[in-house]
Amino acid sequence: MSAYTLPGGRQITGALSIKFGQQARGGGRWIEQPAAKYECLLCEHVEIVTGAERVTAFVQTIRSSHPATCPGYPNQQGAQAA
Repeated sequence: MSAYTLPGGRQITGALSIKFGQQARGGGRWIEQPAAKYECLLCEHVEIVTGAERVTAFVQTIRSSHPATCPGYPNQQGAQAA
């Protein structure tokens, strides 16, 4: 895999997908837990997390945490807007 180049030279280097889950009526227990998945197009790393708190933290940090350690990311300088 490799980054997907957009017009103007920008690149998509990863994909983040989120499932919001489903709670029982009245905000009770979870019928289906929220989940998030990040797929890096440069190193092919896939990371999946489940649970409302873990998904929230993951979504807030993955754009900076993965590029900092990705062996395929140029200069490992952090996430670029896609």
